[in-house]
Amino acid sequence: MTRPLLTLCLFVTCLAALRADEGVEPAAAATPTDVKPATPSVEALQKRIEALEKQNGTKTITSAGLPGPVIRWSGQFQSDAYFWTQDAVSRAAVGDIQNGVAFRRARLAINGDYGPTEFRIEGDMALAGRPSFLDVFAGIKNVPVLGTVRVGHFFEPFSLERYTANRFVTFLERGLQDQPFAPARNTGVLVRNTYAEQRGTWAVGLFRTDSDAFGDDAGDNFQSAVTGRVTGLVYDEDAGTRYFHLGAAGSYRATKGGVARFRAQPEARLGATAPNVPFFVDTGDIATGDYTMLGLEALLTEGSVSLQGEWIGSAVGNVRDGTLYFQSGYATVTWLVTGEHRPYRRDNGTYERTVPTRDFVRTEGGRTAFGPGAVELAMRVSYIDLDSGSVRGGKLTDFTFGVNWYLNPYFRVSTNYIHAFPAASNVKPNARGQTDAIAARVSFEF
Repeated sequence: MTRPLLTLCLFVTCLAALRADEGVEPAAAATPTDVKPATPSVEALQKRIEALEKQNGTKTITSAGLPGPVIRWSGQFQSDAYFWTQDAVSRAAVGDIQNGVAFRRARLAINGDYGPTEFRIEGDMALAGRPSFLDVFAGIKNVPVLGTVRVGHFFEPFSLERYTANRFVTFLERGLQDQPFAPARNTGVLVRNTYAEQRGTWAVGLFRTDSDAFGDDAGDNFQSAVTGRVTGLVYDEDAGTRYFHLGAAGSYRATKGGVARFRAQPEARLGATAPNVPFFVDTGDIATGDYTMLGLEALLTEGSVSLQGEWIGSAVGNVRDGTLYFQSGYATVTWLVTGEHRPYRRDNGTYERTVPTRDFVRTEGGRTAFGPGAVELAMRVSYIDLDSGSVRGGKLTDFTFGVNWYLNPYFRVSTNYIHAFPAASNVKPNARGQTDAIAARVSFEF
């Protein structure tokens, strides 16, 4: 069906629905006291059409005249600015960190489905690959017992913060545990499903350990990872405004090139620029054939207040030191001052976008109206310990304070204040060194 014909059909459908909603009864005789329903405006009809198109996507027709998949577009834009202050100890330890601006993400994606089959092709113009592959996969949904089966390049099922889409994450960057421990996108096969009437989820997959920015990875050895995650809702009440989520994840990973390395920036990253924010903790290369990771997660939401935390530990076998143990974790508290709540996604055990009760700018009755949007205050403390055996990767603590202003469900302005200081032993005796950053982001996604 062509787009003009589809639009015409949607227009007629919307008009019929509107008249039905308004209680129009053609057979009734009009009287002087009757109040006729207002004729729907072109603007109202156009909005209904756009909403239906966004929900249902655009149906395509192949060159052979066969019905094609339903196609949907999505995208994301994030523009950042960073301003740093350091004491002398910090500069001596990590160098002079530069202020700057950068695009953190600039993405376009196309996704769709045809019956139970699905696909997604997404690229980013701001990451190091310029462009880089992101989610590129095909899958089958509603498979008995297995649920959804996917093959391609996508996130491994590990960590609440990592598995949640970045556009819904509270702070500009995920916590200290994410960069060194939480696997990112890799090429592989995934099976996932829900249980107990979507009160819990499970997922497991086989992935190449370290595929590149284009989803490629070559090597004769196994060099693969088995990663899985399981979640459950302890309770979910009051129309999803009060819930308690628990989860656990694990990953066994064969290394690429016989080495593993763990390092982290202080919850700040200036896009893909060079020079960038330096790594404050770094184990360097560790000779090992494999290692394991375990993650625990919790999320408690009580109306407009949420508490969230994670811990990830890693055990690395090493000939020189035996087994090395590294760990990291964070705790976060958020408060939506304007009264909204953080929605929960039962299909994959993560949280969703914040939807303001009243958008900053909206149209009501043909007039422009203003509201507060949604305002969120947040605080996080993160800790990472990369010291074990003869490996002295360092210890780092971060305090991050954030303010988010959601002008509408898709437009967001954020500011973060980040205070980072490594352990004294990582810099020099009796001196920690302090580093502070003020960062701002403007983002739009759809």
